[in-house]
Amino acid sequence: MRRSVVLPSLGLLLLACSTNALNSAFDKETLGMQVMLTNWNSNESIHTLITEIENQIPMNTSRECKTAVHQWVFDLMMKKPYSLKMVDAFGKLPSGVGLGHILIFGDFDQCLGVRNVTGTGEPVSNYCLARMRHPGVARAGLPVLPAYGVCLPLACANQNDTNAFVTGLFRPLKAAEELEAINSVCVFKVARDAGFYVMVAIISLILATVAAAIVVDLIYRRRYEEGNHAVLNGTDQSLELPQVTGTKVVSHGNGTTLTTHNFESKQVITKSKYGYANVPMFLKPLLCWNFMTNLRSIFASGNEGDISFLHGFRVLSMWWIILGHTYYFGRNFFENTLTFYGDVRTAMFQIVLNAGYAVDSFFLLSGLLISYVLLRDLQKNNGRLNWALVYFHRWWRLTPVYLYVMMMYVYILPHGFQSPFKLLIAQEGAPTEYCKSYWWSNMLYINNFFPLFKKIQCMNWTWFLALDMQFFLITPILVFILYKSRVAGMAIIGVIITACIATTMGIIGYYGLPIHFWQEEYYNATETGYHKDIDYIYEKPYTRITPFVIGVLLGYIFVTKEAHKFAGNSRLMGLVGWAVCTAIAIPLIFGFHFNEWYIEKPPQRMTIGGRVVYGGIQRLGWSLVVGWVLFACQYGYAGPVRRFLGSRFWRPLSNLTYGAYLVHMLTLQLYFASQRHMVYYSPLNMTAIFLSQLVLAYLVALKLAVFIEVPLLRLERLLIRKSL
Repeated sequence: MRRSVVLPSLGLLLLACSTNALNSAFDKETLGMQVMLTNWNSNESIHTLITEIENQIPMNTSRECKTAVHQWVFDLMMKKPYSLKMVDAFGKLPSGVGLGHILIFGDFDQCLGVRNVTGTGEPVSNYCLARMRHPGVARAGLPVLPAYGVCLPLACANQNDTNAFVTGLFRPLKAAEELEAINSVCVFKVARDAGFYVMVAIISLILATVAAAIVVDLIYRRRYEEGNHAVLNGTDQSLELPQVTGTKVVSHGNGTTLTTHNFESKQVITKSKYGYANVPMFLKPLLCWNFMTNLRSIFASGNEGDISFLHGFRVLSMWWIILGHTYYFGRNFFENTLTFYGDVRTAMFQIVLNAGYAVDSFFLLSGLLISYVLLRDLQKNNGRLNWALVYFHRWWRLTPVYLYVMMMYVYILPHGFQSPFKLLIAQEGAPTEYCKSYWWSNMLYINNFFPLFKKIQCMNWTWFLALDMQFFLITPILVFILYKSRVAGMAIIGVIITACIATTMGIIGYYGLPIHFWQEEYYNATETGYHKDIDYIYEKPYTRITPFVIGVLLGYIFVTKEAHKFAGNSRLMGLVGWAVCTAIAIPLIFGFHFNEWYIEKPPQRMTIGGRVVYGGIQRLGWSLVVGWVLFACQYGYAGPVRRFLGSRFWRPLSNLTYGAYLVHMLTLQLYFASQRHMVYYSPLNMTAIFLSQLVLAYLVALKLAVFIEVPLLRLERLLIRKSL
């Protein structure tokens, strides 16, 4: 039997057609399993066939693998169903290779579902994924190596045998002589280590605590009348209360006046609230996990002194971040990558491309709120501040929830799914494994500095939290200086902004950096010391602090300046402010499109001088845009914008912002990495994915808030203020 007929009997041709992506000619002799079976001469000795196959199996496969392949091919000749299913599960040439469809997975689930013929139901095959290396791929400049999925006997399901088998599988094709399979990974079961069982214990403890809180709540909860806090009998109370219906002032000649009131008895339905009576001290911490109380606090209308329009602004900024991450992370999974990069050049896509500005919006909001709260506390307490409590509250507000999500990410999420993409991720190095080495840098909020290389950061989207905490460390001091001396405080803020801009410009100029982080994978600079896996400006405090300190200044203005101070020329000031705001925002968001600075092109298309200026002032410009919007809302220049942002609809979503930020990348990774095939990119498809991820992220954040975030804040209040 001819060599080119036997090898396709293993399904090679059904896979090997993928060499068209390397501009190879189609080998008409490799017609696949069906042709092989049709042309099989029943008079030939099966021993001759096996001898031929034995000669073709790569000599560097293990003895066990060779034996398993012999049996598999023998059963294939006998047309046994399990052997046919294995061949059918091999990857086959897809359409759209020219558009970037170079990850050829085959049928993942069918391969894992193949069972033996003895009736025991045990699996006989495993799914393996190999990367294909070829000089033509290197010359094409593809960002990733093509991948190829095969369904092999269990004895061959290891890296060495899979590499050898797949390499040998393609050898008969003339254009595949230099094709080599590397970095093969087969489906593996994630071991349940100690961390997994610790997380199961923690989750069980939380659920048990919630159940206990419900019992305590049912026993000790009482209803009381709003106003006098008298414990009532559990029903709304109808009270006859005297109501003032009129007032009469009588003047007397001696200079005295007498004020008289007319009273009318009127029935008033008083609203009642729930409270607790005689709860033992040791049971009070349990009530912090009262499910319904925590849920009501998330949907509460708000507290006195809240700046209502910030809620809408915070939520929309969070949505913008999720939108940007959906595209940025999802682009690794698109089968029509070239179509995607064609859309990147459109004007509307610049909104997605510049979602990073939403991070600057968050920095500004953070600075504003911290400054606003601290200044009001200083005013209330005559310039005194409990410094230890300020720092502890910030740490307590962020860290326990952060640690819980990290542990879920590391010890629970890997057990949640299996897929070809999970194998691809394992080939590059599982991100969850990095957390086991560098979790401490996240807990110390220095993960934007350590580890040095971005690819091995733990939860690499949480660099924002590191920066926010680093900014917070200096904020109470800066606010205290502002409180004591406005001139000194503003001078320090001015120096910080100037130093930040100068530092950013200097780093961009020295390394010749691109101004957009999407360009980094296309940037092969030769400047001194540059390494594209090291972050230089995007995650560093000395290049990102400008929006934060502008927010601190804005918070100072909100506390110290009444609305009437700016009411003199309100119409003119509003028109000028919005005009300037628009004039700055449009170039920042759409400047790439107008100047054809496309992200998939080398950054050198923009001169080094242009990159220095643009990169240095872009965050200052965006801070001025956001600062004006918030200033206008506070002082009456925003009209419908304030009404929209101040809607009560936003508040519950705003309360879930921190949780949504922590978990949205987990839900995105879970969705994309669990796919069995590459995702077809289209604006409509991506809109559906974005909206579904938005809902999913907030649902997970709601659970996180009810069971972890809010209870811990209530526990802090109980311990410090002795109140729930």
